[in-house]
Amino acid sequence: MRIYRWARKSLKVILPLLLGLLMVWSLTRKVDWPVVLAELQKGIAWHWVLISIVLALFSHIIRGLRWRLQLRTLGIEPSAHDMAVSVFGNYGLNLALPRVGEIWRCSYVARRYHIPFSTTVGTMVSERLVDMLVAGSMTLLALVHEREHFAQFLAGSDAGQRLLDLLSSWWLWGILAVIAIVLLTAARFLHHTLAYQMVHGFVVNMWAGIKGLKDVPNLWSYLAWSLALWLCYYLNSYTCCFFFGFTEHLDGWAGLAIFVMGSLSLVLPVQGGLGPWHYAVGTALLCYGIGHELSDPQVQAFIWTSWSIEQGFVLLLGLYAMLKVMKS
Repeated sequence: MRIYRWARKSLKVILPLLLGLLMVWSLTRKVDWPVVLAELQKGIAWHWVLISIVLALFSHIIRGLRWRLQLRTLGIEPSAHDMAVSVFGNYGLNLALPRVGEIWRCSYVARRYHIPFSTTVGTMVSERLVDMLVAGSMTLLALVHEREHFAQFLAGSDAGQRLLDLLSSWWLWGILAVIAIVLLTAARFLHHTLAYQMVHGFVVNMWAGIKGLKDVPNLWSYLAWSLALWLCYYLNSYTCCFFFGFTEHLDGWAGLAIFVMGSLSLVLPVQGGLGPWHYAVGTALLCYGIGHELSDPQVQAFIWTSWSIEQGFVLLLGLYAMLKVMKS
């Protein structure tokens, strides 16, 4: 039984990593690396790199301060520094083991302030729900405002054109409506099944998280921190466009589209978004005429430079967090 559990946990780490490496291989197998290096040698605007790093640091600190507001509702008064360290360690550990960082963050605060681990985990429910709401709004805004760019890119391939035709088909939406009606009707007769209980439990927990927001002493401050957090995420991503001369002309809407596509790729539990993030951001660049295919030197220069700087900084913050924990 122990071997089975160990194998199952190992596969949760190894399989996403293998998937990411496979995507990286597919992405880079046609790349002419000397040409990419020549593109990099043309110069990088390092002052924009510094601004991007500062914005990334602010986003981590703001996430910690926002979490502190929730913990205060439980009578816990954590320091701003501890909250920042918890977030630094969270993202740093996720580079090695996806989703483990969240567990460590809750465990670190629970041990340091002598509170139940389940209590800290519970505070993350409403946090994630608010993040989903803000991220979903930004995604919808990008898709609506930049739909022509996405449509032009999709229409340029047979598979993309078929996808556009499918999404515009009344048959698709009619079938989805029928399926929804059938599922809602069937739920009345399947409430005793395990599948129903799992879905019902998920919905109940989500609603509990939403209701929990009303206990935050200053809800408007919490929402303001949330908006500031995602603004930093967006600006951190958009400033990468100013690293190179071939992307500095992209406006804020293009930056939003690139940010959204990169963020959506992080749903896949791959260390540091290795592979999926590169595909998503590279595809977004193609939508705006940067290169003609994913192996284009300019696309490769952008995605690998941006990713390396971001993940390198996350790693440094994670190491700082581990050192502070060891000393405490």
